[in-house]
Amino acid sequence: MIILTDSCPICNSKNIDINNIEYDLPKIGKSILYVFKCNDCNYKSSEIIPLTEKDPVRIEIKVDNKDKFKKIILRSPYAIINLKEIEMDIYPGIDSKFEIKAVDDFINSVKDKLEEIKILYHGEEYNKVIEKIKYLEEVLENKKELTIIIDDEKGYSTIYNY
Repeated sequence: MIILTDSCPICNSKNIDINNIEYDLPKIGKSILYVFKCNDCNYKSSEIIPLTEKDPVRIEIKVDNKDKFKKIILRSPYAIINLKEIEMDIYPGIDSKFEIKAVDDFINSVKDKLEEIKILYHGEEYNKVIEKIKYLEEVLENKKELTIIIDDEKGYSTIYNY
């Protein structure tokens, strides 16, 4: 979320720094790096704003061994992620930003979110959430496979092989 203001959204201080830097990012292209910092409460916000148009992309990775955990996912704020084996779609939120995570970190973050929200469910729905958590744990233990499908209408998402 770009903050278009002359004061901090947290403490209302006017003692802020806003920087915009044009940069040519690999896989994304020309972009503006936007950084907001409050010098009083230390609130920080940053954003990558692509300036070039790209074609939509669909990326699929089958996580079937520990070597795949080392791959890096660059997810744009426009990407929808499908976790095929557990029938789960992850949609971007209103305040989504570019994210860079290793595959195992991504799987752990999904598992952690499911752990957080499981208390909202009861009965059969609760059991389905627990099944998803257990499945992800088994993927991380290299006992099961997981297919990650990224659909990005803007084409900025990618997977790096490291």
